[in-house]
Amino acid sequence: MDIAGIKLSFLPDSLPDLHLREKLTKPGSGEEHDHIIIHLHVTDRIPELPAVRYVFHSLWTLSQSGDEYIFQEGHQEPGALPNKVLTLGTDLREGDLYIPDGPSNQSPLPDPLGYPLNQALMILLLSRRTGILLHACGVDDNGSGYLFLGNSGHGKSTMARLWRNQRAMVLNDDRIVVREEQGKIWMYGTPWHGDFKDFSARGMPISKIFFLYPDKENRLIPHEGAKAVSMLLTRSFPPLWDKEGMIFTLAFCHQMVSTVPCYKFHFKQDQSVVDFVRNAA
Repeated sequence: MDIAGIKLSFLPDSLPDLHLREKLTKPGSGEEHDHIIIHLHVTDRIPELPAVRYVFHSLWTLSQSGDEYIFQEGHQEPGALPNKVLTLGTDLREGDLYIPDGPSNQSPLPDPLGYPLNQALMILLLSRRTGILLHACGVDDNGSGYLFLGNSGHGKSTMARLWRNQRAMVLNDDRIVVREEQGKIWMYGTPWHGDFKDFSARGMPISKIFFLYPDKENRLIPHEGAKAVSMLLTRSFPPLWDKEGMIFTLAFCHQMVSTVPCYKFHFKQDQSVVDFVRNAA
């Protein structure tokens, strides 16, 4: 699985072909710091977890024991077998994923992590000085990259539908990864879509950033500096548990708004929005 240039290789216990195993684990050019190998174990006995320091708890739990991160899926009843457990070295290079054996786990590939562990892991990886995961719709309009940001109900899926009708490529309508590449700010589609089912894993430089506000007319208000940084943060998935990760995320948001023009975008939810953006660009 490859998302925004971050490669996750899942190696099942049942993979006996050593040549194939070596091929899957060998990093390609430039992947040395963006390639994570996860050994996959479907088992009736998840290993007993060591004493841990709890770091974060929500739909998923992140804890730490020595030089190892431990992700657990969901809230667990006392004595119950966890849904999934991912252990990962703090160098973020290699780890183990344990999935309880059962009818619901007969075919755990191609994404054995599933929600919410897949996105929790991505947030952690990106916070290590590589990028950010955003609530956003990304559109490739014949080489112009538009990033439309909004929380639930702000119109991201509507924007995706309107642009697809104009033969633009929608990268995703709900989750977009943003990273710096060769001095430019790039956006990448992810497989974690909203109501709009089409998505693309490709990446491209961002031309403009729009913060969405459904309205009765189309109107742009330039935003920059602290206001734009704040609006990015409230539409992001920040690593709240990690001081250094938050410092990087803040700095990266500042870099984004300093590099790419940002606008507060009041928009009509009809086809007129496409020509309006194209003419404004």
